[in-house]
Amino acid sequence: MKRNFFTALISCALFVAFTIPTTSAVVFLAQDELSSSEPILDDAYVAGGMVTMESDIEGDLYVVGGSLMINGDISGDLVIVGGQITVNGNVGDDLRATGGSIFINGNVGDDLIAPGGQVNIASESLIGGSLILGSGFANILGTINENILGGGGKIVLGGTVYGDVQVEVQETITLTEKAKINGNLIYTGLRKAELNEDQVEGFIEYNELIVENTNLGENIKGIFSKLHIIFQVFQYLSMLVLAFVIVMLAPATLIGAAEIAKARPWKSLGLGLVIALCSIASIIVLSITIIGLPLAGMLLAILCITMCLAKVYAGAFIGKMLINPKKMTRAKLFWISALGIFVIEIVGLVPFIGWIIAFLTVIIGFGALWTHKKDLYGKLNLQKI
Repeated sequence: MKRNFFTALISCALFVAFTIPTTSAVVFLAQDELSSSEPILDDAYVAGGMVTMESDIEGDLYVVGGSLMINGDISGDLVIVGGQITVNGNVGDDLRATGGSIFINGNVGDDLIAPGGQVNIASESLIGGSLILGSGFANILGTINENILGGGGKIVLGGTVYGDVQVEVQETITLTEKAKINGNLIYTGLRKAELNEDQVEGFIEYNELIVENTNLGENIKGIFSKLHIIFQVFQYLSMLVLAFVIVMLAPATLIGAAEIAKARPWKSLGLGLVIALCSIASIIVLSITIIGLPLAGMLLAILCITMCLAKVYAGAFIGKMLINPKKMTRAKLFWISALGIFVIEIVGLVPFIGWIIAFLTVIIGFGALWTHKKDLYGKLNLQKI
């Protein structure tokens, strides 16, 4: 039985990513559960559900996955996106980490940019440049050589900052007994924090966070432009049309993928990230040559289409977590998917981490769809259909 076009696309992407020769020694590693200990003498691109990197990297390291642990040292930049991130090794240049929870236990040569749900910097860590935050909760116990910028829900500072601290907090900022700010502390929040002024060498400036109490129409107008609203509505309606087509043509696939995502979310996330990363890598490699450029454009277009499909499957997954009727009909499946897609769209509008959560949810749907197709082909092959 011939595989469908989606399967052919992914197979082609994986083949191109790992077999086309290049002029550099760039390393690609992709596996559901991945562990690497051999030194890598160039840049490395890594993806997986659970990743443990013991390898020392002589170049830059790019990692995408579910649960990620970096124990080796990286001489260049580290760019890492995942659900749970732990960096125990040292990073020679910048570290950019985005995830649900981020733990930094090593040293960073330059800036640390960390948008995430929870950010933790150990007391032994040294950040050579500035720390740029965007988190729900930040626990900063290490040393920051330059400034702390950004904001979050709550910030606890227990280390030394040699520059300024300029942040916006929804709750409060707290200085522990070991905290020391050699520059100025400028913070914006709903209420003034109880701070020991002796811990701040410069001045302390508090700005009250003003929440305007206007009517709903004025708030929406102030936050979104009319064009943005039209785009969001059009995008949602387009997803509904796509969901309706899938429900009518392949309801079993939609239900099966949603069940897989519910039962194995981390595995679905890891697999989805692996396939997406390998596809992107294939597009980049093909774009280098004029001959491969048309194929790269085709792969990019198909990847965008499959990501739209993945949002529908992710919507079914979220919808079934909220509403799971005993008897499923096509109509119920459509409205459940519509609810899930709506939740994803709303979450994506949340500042700081909303788009991250929405993106990872779509990737879970992408991985679950691929797993369902693979399981289905396995059953058909066993039956020799």
